[in-house]
Amino acid sequence: MAVASPTRTKREVNPWVILTLVCMAQFMVILDATVVNVALPSIKRGLNFSDTDLQWIVNGYTLTFGGFLLLGGRAGDLFGRQRIFLAGLVIFSVASLVNGLAQSPTMLIIGRAVQGFGGALISPAALSIITTTFEEGERRNRALGVWSAIAASGAAFGLLIGGALTQAISWRWAFFINVPVAAITIVLSWRLVPDTRVRGDRGFDILGAVLVTGGLMSIVYALAKAANPAEGWTSGTVLAFGGAGVALLVLFLMREARFRAPLVRLSIFRIRSLSAANSAMLLVAGGMFAMFYFAGLYVQIVLGYSPFTAGLAFLPVCLGIGVGAGVASQAVKSIDVRYVGIAGMLIAAAGFFLLQRISLGSGYVDVLLPA
Repeated sequence: MAVASPTRTKREVNPWVILTLVCMAQFMVILDATVVNVALPSIKRGLNFSDTDLQWIVNGYTLTFGGFLLLGGRAGDLFGRQRIFLAGLVIFSVASLVNGLAQSPTMLIIGRAVQGFGGALISPAALSIITTTFEEGERRNRALGVWSAIAASGAAFGLLIGGALTQAISWRWAFFINVPVAAITIVLSWRLVPDTRVRGDRGFDILGAVLVTGGLMSIVYALAKAANPAEGWTSGTVLAFGGAGVALLVLFLMREARFRAPLVRLSIFRIRSLSAANSAMLLVAGGMFAMFYFAGLYVQIVLGYSPFTAGLAFLPVCLGIGVGAGVASQAVKSIDVRYVGIAGMLIAAAGFFLLQRISLGSGYVDVLLPA
């Protein structure tokens, strides 16, 4: 049986200090998924991005983050949560510095992908540090509540912070801001956060992580090319990358079904509630990030908003997330969680339905704000 064990003795540290450190790191990781959205027009002008390549500033980060997230969790179990946490912070901060210094679209996209990989090491290690620091019960529940609130607020505040930095200084500071925060977190975490790991099976599925990440990237690239009128759905590039992506994902599933220590035990998807919840979150996250991307471009390019004003335009979304999370957390105490989830999905669907009314002549108050 695998158990967590400390790898070295550390002096007793207030667990809430440890929580503060890992939450600082998680805030950066989630914030960077959205911080560039309102900076995209400025980045496009500064580095001469094409319309089709611009999306890879966001996709490069989120795809590598999601693709290597499970591998990051496994690495923390095997090699020590603190070590992987610190390694992720170093990678994340160096990539942030490179992004801020980027001189070409290629340099920025590669830097964003590396930054996403760093985030994939940070997040699962940070969550494991919380669960090993706080014993199961009320204190752990409170700690996880703080963690969840930080994660939700990071995505929302990323839009405001990105807009403020882009307008006040430069879009490059949307990346530079991570460097001093990460440096402080690294120094304090090295001194204060205990290192634990799991004794047991040493399997480590690097190939699985590469297959799923490569497959997702190939499919997204094919979809981006298909949207280009010069390419279309039947072009050789679209068919080649789409086919390669599907093949890589099939190989990933085959490997996970046979590998002794898979990243994902496929049998868990036989649990209907888990499959339904994951499907719902896929739709919600996909819709939200798409809305952030396109609405961020719309309010600046079409409505002519400044970066900071564009960030403020998303304030109702931030407030809605906060209110919704608070209402849902109380509602599930007395209402079946399925009904709460369905209600949330219907409200989100109504918002997206309202967004389809957008046109070049639309305004913020009459279309975007109600949606």
